[in-house]
Amino acid sequence: MRVYVTTSDWYNPILPCFAYLFNRFWSPQQQVTVLCYTEPDCELPSNFTLESLGHPSDFGNDVTEWAPGRRGSDYGESYPTPKWSDSMKCWASRLSDPHFVLMQIDYFIHQPVNVREIQILEKYVGVDGVVKIDLSADRFHEPHTLYATEDGMKIIESDRQARYRSSLQAAIWTRDYFVSVLKPNRSPWEFELLGMREQMNNGGRILGVARADFGPVPYLNVYERGKVRWRELRLLDHGIRTEMFAKGWIGPHWNGWVEP
Repeated sequence: MRVYVTTSDWYNPILPCFAYLFNRFWSPQQQVTVLCYTEPDCELPSNFTLESLGHPSDFGNDVTEWAPGRRGSDYGESYPTPKWSDSMKCWASRLSDPHFVLMQIDYFIHQPVNVREIQILEKYVGVDGVVKIDLSADRFHEPHTLYATEDGMKIIESDRQARYRSSLQAAIWTRDYFVSVLKPNRSPWEFELLGMREQMNNGGRILGVARADFGPVPYLNVYERGKVRWRELRLLDHGIRTEMFAKGWIGPHWNGWVEP
């Protein structure tokens, strides 16, 4: 099962950190495709490939987030990519994979991934109406019921009225379901917020794990509204963080950089 990671021109500078942490805590054998607009000019591990979703201007990604007069909640405009959903629908519609893992580039994996649990969960996707399986702890914090227990892992089903069934946190999606919920002219934020009610009672079963802290893919969300989220970045192991600073992977070249 391939992992796909979405980025934008704004977030491209953090890609080397993401790739390093992914291979350290998941596996350098796991194939990853980075879905971008302008391909980043950086060296990546051999298990990472790049796929452009199209020219950034076609989807509103040509203007830097938080540039004067646009991009951000303060300016009343969608951000960071107003037509993210359009670019993703074009990509997903031609995808041959029946299901896949989707992540966002600002989710930094910081602890070992439980690959065995992911392998167990993958068996349920596309079966019995299951269209999505959350790989974080997100579904545990919303109304749910026990769906199955396997190898000591409690698998839960998200209530049909639960909030954020549309979440873009790390998850396994079926291709057909993902395509069906991609409405035109939506940024990632709008996909989650506007799609929240649309994905209630829509017939799809969404699973997760009964865990309060981290799911099979533990990660830190290091950006918030386009700015570096220092309280999350500081939770990364000090030695690893120091190493990435020394390599020049973390620094003021990050967009949204504000000194803590």
